[in-house]
Amino acid sequence: MPFDWMQTEPPATNAEARVAAYLEEVRQRAGLFRRLGHSKAHAIHRCLGNIAWAFSESGTPPITAADVRRVVGEVYDR
Repeated sequence: MPFDWMQTEPPATNAEARVAAYLEEVRQRAGLFRRLGHSKAHAIHRCLGNIAWAFSESGTPPITAADVRRVVGEVYDR
């Protein structure tokens, strides 16, 4: 008897959802750095480092450095 929650195949990946998830992660980290009193430059450096580390072996990240700088800027300019 199959259950609704039991999937035999992984769900198809959605590129837009993946990009949105990484941008949200950067937004959350930038918010944390801001609340901890770190500078905008520090937050950008750390977020770029996290993305670079996450994709050091698996290829090109779905977001660019410009995307990271834009999101961190939005968080710090509030």
